[in-house]
Amino acid sequence: MGALFSKKKLCWVPDHRKLEDLIDDSQRWKTAVDMTGWQIQSSLTDRFSSQMIESRGTVEVNLSFNGLGDDECDELAKVIKQSKTIKRLILENNHIHEKGAQALAQALTPETGKEDPHLEVLVLRNNSIGSEGATAISQALTCNRTLRKVDMYWNNIGNKGLEAICNTLRPDFPRDFVLDVRYNGYDVDDTSIDWQEMMKKVNQSNINLEGTSGPTLLGHPLAYRCT
Repeated sequence: MGALFSKKKLCWVPDHRKLEDLIDDSQRWKTAVDMTGWQIQSSLTDRFSSQMIESRGTVEVNLSFNGLGDDECDELAKVIKQSKTIKRLILENNHIHEKGAQALAQALTPETGKEDPHLEVLVLRNNSIGSEGATAISQALTCNRTLRKVDMYWNNIGNKGLEAICNTLRPDFPRDFVLDVRYNGYDVDDTSIDWQEMMKKVNQSNINLEGTSGPTLLGHPLAYRCT
Protein backbone atom coordinates (compact mmCIF):
# COMPACT_ATOMS: atom_id res chain seq x y z
CA MET A 1 0.00 0.00 0.00
CA GLY A 2 2.83 2.36 0.84
CA ALA A 3 4.01 2.38 -2.76
CA LEU A 4 0.66 3.68 -3.89
CA PHE A 5 1.06 6.89 -1.91
CA SER A 6 4.81 7.44 -2.14
CA LYS A 7 5.94 10.81 -3.43
CA LYS A 8 8.13 11.17 -6.47
CA LYS A 9 11.65 12.14 -5.48
CA LEU A 10 13.07 15.37 -6.89
CA CYS A 11 16.68 15.28 -8.05
CA TRP A 12 18.94 18.32 -8.28
CA VAL A 13 20.53 18.68 -11.71
CA PRO A 14 23.63 20.90 -12.11
CA ASP A 15 23.18 23.78 -14.56
CA HIS A 16 25.94 22.50 -16.87
CA ARG A 17 24.11 19.19 -17.14
CA LYS A 18 20.86 21.02 -17.95
CA LEU A 19 22.66 22.82 -20.74
CA GLU A 20 24.13 19.61 -22.13
CA ASP A 21 20.71 17.97 -22.08
CA LEU A 22 19.19 20.96 -23.83
CA ILE A 23 21.80 20.86 -26.57
CA ASP A 24 21.57 17.10 -27.02
CA ASP A 25 17.78 16.82 -27.06
CA SER A 26 15.74 19.15 -29.28
CA GLN A 27 12.55 17.99 -27.54
CA ARG A 28 13.60 19.95 -24.45
CA TRP A 29 13.18 23.26 -26.31
CA LYS A 30 9.74 24.40 -25.19
CA THR A 31 7.78 27.53 -26.16
CA ALA A 32 9.64 29.50 -23.47
CA VAL A 33 13.11 28.38 -22.41
CA ASP A 34 14.31 29.96 -19.17
CA MET A 35 18.06 29.60 -18.55
CA THR A 36 18.31 32.41 -15.99
CA GLY A 37 21.41 32.08 -13.85
CA TRP A 38 22.85 28.98 -15.52
CA GLN A 39 26.19 30.79 -15.91
CA ILE A 40 26.53 29.62 -19.50
CA GLN A 41 29.28 32.11 -20.36
CA SER A 42 31.71 30.57 -22.87
CA SER A 43 29.46 27.51 -23.28
CA LEU A 44 27.37 29.56 -25.69
CA THR A 45 29.10 28.01 -28.69
CA ASP A 46 28.20 27.44 -32.33
CA ARG A 47 26.62 24.13 -31.34
CA PHE A 48 24.38 25.87 -28.82
CA SER A 49 23.34 28.67 -31.18
CA SER A 50 22.62 26.12 -33.91
CA GLN A 51 20.26 24.28 -31.59
CA MET A 52 18.48 27.56 -30.83
CA ILE A 53 18.08 28.25 -34.53
CA GLU A 54 16.78 24.76 -35.26
CA SER A 55 14.23 24.77 -32.43
CA ARG A 56 10.84 24.97 -34.12
CA GLY A 57 8.48 25.88 -31.32
CA THR A 58 10.58 28.16 -29.13
CA VAL A 59 9.31 31.74 -28.95
CA GLU A 60 11.17 33.12 -25.93
CA VAL A 61 14.70 32.51 -24.66
CA ASN A 62 15.78 33.98 -21.33
CA LEU A 63 19.56 34.14 -20.85
CA SER A 64 19.64 36.59 -17.96
CA PHE A 65 22.41 36.40 -15.33
CA ASN A 66 24.66 34.19 -17.43
CA GLY A 67 27.93 36.11 -17.61
CA LEU A 68 27.51 36.55 -21.37
CA GLY A 69 29.86 39.00 -23.04
CA ASP A 70 30.65 40.40 -26.47
CA ASP A 71 32.00 37.10 -27.86
CA GLU A 72 28.75 35.32 -27.00
CA CYS A 73 26.83 38.08 -28.80
CA ASP A 74 28.42 36.94 -32.05
CA GLU A 75 26.64 33.61 -31.61
CA LEU A 76 23.40 35.29 -30.57
CA ALA A 77 23.61 37.44 -33.69
CA LYS A 78 23.43 34.25 -35.76
CA VAL A 79 20.28 33.27 -33.87
CA ILE A 80 18.65 36.65 -34.52
CA LYS A 81 19.45 36.46 -38.21
CA GLN A 82 18.42 32.86 -38.81
CA SER A 83 15.73 31.87 -36.31
CA LYS A 84 12.21 31.79 -37.72
CA THR A 85 10.45 31.33 -34.38
CA ILE A 86 12.29 33.13 -31.56
CA LYS A 87 10.53 36.44 -30.97
CA ARG A 88 11.76 37.40 -27.48
CA LEU A 89 15.42 37.35 -26.42
CA ILE A 90 16.13 38.36 -22.82
CA LEU A 91 19.76 39.21 -22.01
CA GLU A 92 19.31 41.05 -18.72
CA ASN A 93 22.21 41.40 -16.27
CA ASN A 94 25.09 40.13 -18.38
CA HIS A 95 28.45 41.64 -19.42
CA ILE A 96 27.52 42.97 -22.85
CA HIS A 97 29.45 46.04 -23.95
CA GLU A 98 29.73 48.16 -27.08
CA LYS A 99 30.99 45.43 -29.43
CA GLY A 100 28.32 42.98 -28.32
CA ALA A 101 25.57 45.54 -28.88
CA GLN A 102 27.00 46.33 -32.31
CA ALA A 103 26.91 42.64 -33.26
CA LEU A 104 23.27 42.38 -32.16
CA ALA A 105 22.40 45.60 -34.00
CA GLN A 106 23.96 44.36 -37.20
CA ALA A 107 21.93 41.16 -36.93
CA LEU A 108 18.75 43.19 -36.42
CA THR A 109 19.40 45.22 -39.56
CA PRO A 110 17.51 43.69 -42.51
CA GLU A 111 19.63 42.61 -45.44
CA THR A 112 18.78 44.00 -48.86
CA GLY A 113 16.11 41.92 -50.54
CA LYS A 114 15.40 39.85 -47.42
CA GLU A 115 12.67 40.04 -44.80
CA ASP A 116 13.27 41.53 -41.36
CA PRO A 117 14.61 39.27 -38.63
CA HIS A 118 11.70 37.76 -36.67
CA LEU A 119 12.76 39.04 -33.24
CA GLU A 120 10.16 41.35 -31.65
CA VAL A 121 11.57 41.94 -28.16
CA LEU A 122 15.20 42.51 -27.17
CA VAL A 123 15.95 43.03 -23.48
CA LEU A 124 19.41 44.37 -22.69
CA ARG A 125 18.74 45.95 -19.30
CA ASN A 126 21.57 46.13 -16.80
CA ASN A 127 24.44 45.68 -19.23
CA SER A 128 27.13 48.17 -20.32
CA ILE A 129 26.52 48.92 -23.99
CA GLY A 130 27.36 52.63 -23.56
CA SER A 131 26.72 55.40 -26.07
CA GLU A 132 28.26 53.56 -29.02
CA GLY A 133 26.18 50.47 -28.39
CA ALA A 134 23.02 52.59 -28.13
CA THR A 135 23.97 54.33 -31.38
CA ALA A 136 24.27 50.98 -33.15
CA ILE A 137 20.88 49.81 -31.84
CA SER A 138 19.27 53.11 -32.85
CA GLN A 139 20.58 52.68 -36.40
CA ALA A 140 18.95 49.26 -36.59
CA LEU A 141 15.64 50.79 -35.50
CA THR A 142 15.60 53.04 -38.56
CA CYS A 143 14.95 50.10 -40.86
CA ASN A 144 13.74 47.18 -38.72
CA ARG A 145 9.92 47.05 -38.83
CA THR A 146 9.49 43.90 -36.71
CA LEU A 147 10.78 44.99 -33.31
CA ARG A 148 8.13 45.94 -30.75
CA LYS A 149 10.30 46.51 -27.69
CA VAL A 150 13.94 47.33 -27.02
CA ASP A 151 14.95 47.57 -23.37
CA MET A 152 18.21 49.47 -22.72
CA TYR A 153 17.41 50.28 -19.09
CA TRP A 154 20.58 50.96 -17.05
CA ASN A 155 23.27 50.69 -19.74
CA ASN A 156 25.17 53.94 -19.22
CA ILE A 157 24.30 55.23 -22.67
CA GLY A 158 24.52 58.83 -21.43
CA ASN A 159 23.57 61.97 -23.32
CA LYS A 160 25.39 60.94 -26.49
CA GLY A 161 23.53 57.65 -26.70
CA LEU A 162 20.22 59.36 -26.08
CA GLU A 163 21.01 61.98 -28.70
CA ALA A 164 21.78 59.25 -31.24
CA ILE A 165 18.43 57.61 -30.48
CA CYS A 166 16.52 60.88 -30.91
CA ASN A 167 18.31 61.60 -34.19
CA THR A 168 17.16 58.29 -35.67
CA LEU A 169 13.55 58.11 -34.43
CA ARG A 170 11.28 57.44 -37.36
CA PRO A 171 7.65 58.61 -37.67
CA ASP A 172 6.03 55.21 -38.17
CA PHE A 173 6.76 53.19 -35.03
CA PRO A 174 3.98 50.68 -34.24
CA ARG A 175 1.54 51.93 -31.61
CA ASP A 176 2.63 49.20 -29.18
CA PHE A 177 6.36 49.94 -29.57
CA VAL A 178 8.32 50.51 -26.34
CA LEU A 179 11.88 51.83 -26.11
CA ASP A 180 13.11 51.83 -22.49
CA VAL A 181 16.10 54.10 -21.82
CA ARG A 182 15.65 54.73 -18.09
CA TYR A 183 18.55 55.09 -15.64
CA ASN A 184 21.32 55.77 -18.11
CA GLY A 185 23.42 58.46 -16.49
CA TYR A 186 21.94 61.50 -18.23
CA ASP A 187 23.21 64.96 -17.42
CA VAL A 188 20.26 67.27 -17.97
CA ASP A 189 22.47 70.30 -17.26
CA ASP A 190 24.77 69.53 -20.19
CA THR A 191 24.66 72.70 -22.29
CA SER A 192 26.32 70.99 -25.27
CA ILE A 193 23.05 69.15 -25.87
CA ASP A 194 20.22 70.99 -27.60
CA TRP A 195 17.41 69.55 -25.50
CA GLN A 196 14.70 71.52 -27.28
CA GLU A 197 15.87 70.23 -30.66
CA MET A 198 15.82 66.69 -29.30
CA MET A 199 12.30 67.28 -28.02
CA LYS A 200 11.29 68.45 -31.49
CA LYS A 201 12.58 65.23 -33.02
CA VAL A 202 10.73 63.16 -30.43
CA ASN A 203 7.50 65.02 -31.25
CA GLN A 204 8.03 64.55 -34.99
CA SER A 205 8.35 60.82 -34.47
CA ASN A 206 4.93 60.65 -32.75
CA ILE A 207 6.54 58.63 -29.97
CA ASN A 208 5.15 59.21 -26.47
CA LEU A 209 7.62 60.00 -23.69
CA GLU A 210 5.64 58.73 -20.73
CA GLY A 211 3.76 55.86 -22.25
CA THR A 212 0.16 57.07 -22.04
CA SER A 213 -0.63 56.39 -25.69
CA GLY A 214 1.07 55.38 -28.90
CA PRO A 215 4.71 54.29 -29.22
CA THR A 216 6.57 54.81 -25.96
CA LEU A 217 9.99 56.17 -25.04
CA LEU A 218 10.48 55.46 -21.34
CA GLY A 219 13.00 57.37 -19.26
CA HIS A 220 13.77 60.24 -21.62
CA PRO A 221 14.90 63.24 -19.47
CA LEU A 222 12.92 65.56 -21.71
CA ALA A 223 9.79 64.08 -20.18
CA TYR A 224 10.72 65.89 -17.00
CA ARG A 225 12.75 68.85 -18.25
CA CYS A 226 10.72 70.22 -21.15
CA THR A 227 7.06 71.19 -21.25
